[in-house]
Amino acid sequence: MTEKINTIENQFTLPSKWYFENSYLEREKTEIFLKEWQLVGSRTQIRNPGEILLAEVADNPIIVICQKDNTLKAFYNVCQHRGGPLAYENCSVSKLQCKYHGWVYELNGDLKNARGFNKTELNIEDFGLQPIHVTEWMGQVFVNFSNSPQDLHQHIDEIKTLTSPIDFSDYVFKFRESYQINCNWKVYMDNFLEGFHIPFVHPELNKVIDYKSYKTEIYERFSLQWCPLDSELSPYGKSANSKENKAFYFTIFPNIILNIAPGRLQTNIIEPKDSKTCVVHFDYHFDNPEETDIEKDADFSEMVQQEDILICENVQKGLESKGYDKGKFSPLNEQGVFHFQSLVKSSLNL
Repeated sequence: MTEKINTIENQFTLPSKWYFENSYLEREKTEIFLKEWQLVGSRTQIRNPGEILLAEVADNPIIVICQKDNTLKAFYNVCQHRGGPLAYENCSVSKLQCKYHGWVYELNGDLKNARGFNKTELNIEDFGLQPIHVTEWMGQVFVNFSNSPQDLHQHIDEIKTLTSPIDFSDYVFKFRESYQINCNWKVYMDNFLEGFHIPFVHPELNKVIDYKSYKTEIYERFSLQWCPLDSELSPYGKSANSKENKAFYFTIFPNIILNIAPGRLQTNIIEPKDSKTCVVHFDYHFDNPEETDIEKDADFSEMVQQEDILICENVQKGLESKGYDKGKFSPLNEQGVFHFQSLVKSSLNL
C-alpha cells in the first residue's frame, strides 16, 4: 500500500464549479480520459476471430477486433476516407466495411479496397485505420490513447492478491444495463467511493452487508472498500469458502468500478456526456450463469442504482445552487473520495 497524495485532515472538497462548468470537463477529457486506461468490455464478448466490440471514450468512437490469431487490436471506429463508421453495433465480421462509402479494411486495420479510387489516385498503404493501445487484464479489455501508456498491470495487479481466492478472470459476460444520470461524472464517483451514505440511502443493502466492519483501503491508482456478507438476505448467495463471503468494491482511477461478490463480477464504466450528465454502464459477469439467480441479482442492483441516481441527481442540484461552494472530508469515512479528488487535481495540475 502506498502513501496517500496528501493527508485528509482539514482538507476541503473540490469547489462546486468543477461539477458543472464545461471548462473543467474539457480538461478532464484531455488530461485524464485520454491518458488513463479505459475499460471497454469483457474478453468473453470477443472470443473468436472477427468478433468486434464498440465503445466510446471522451467522444472518440472505438472498435476492438479479435484477430485471426485470437489477439486483440483496437482502432478508432473511423474510416480514413471521410470519417464514416465501420460498425454500428457489436457483431462478427470477416472484414470491416465503412457504412458510408464502402471502403473495406482487413481485420488488422489495413485498407484493402478504396472504393472510388484507382491505384494511381491513392496509395492504400497510407490509409489504414488509426490504432489505439489495447490490453487485457483479468478477462477485461482496456484501451489507452497515449503514445506511451503506463503499464496497467503494474498499477492494478495487486487487486488479484486482495481478492484471492476469488478469481474472476473467466467470469462470463451476460448483459449490460446503461443509465443516463443528470449529474457530473465526479458526483457519481464521489458517491460510490464511500459507504458513509449506505444506512441513509440504501436500507436494503445495509441489511445485506456488515456495515460496522466496512473498511476503505487506499492504493496508488485504485481504492478498495470491502465488508463481510453476513446475512441470508444477500442476493449473491454464499460460497463454501468463508474467505469468499465478502463484498469487494474497487475503484480504478478515473472511472472504473469493480463490484465483486461470490460468483459474480459487476463492472461499472462512468462515461461523461457533458458537464452535468453522465452515462453509467453496468456489465454483469457470472462464474456459473446457469446456476446463478441472475434475475435476483439484477433486481437488487437495480434497486440500489435507482437509490444512487436519486441522491446523485439531487446532489448535482445542490452543487449548482447558490447555497454551496465546498465542504470538508470526514477523515474516518471519506478517504476514498479524498483520494479520488486528489488524483483529479493532480492530473489537471490544479
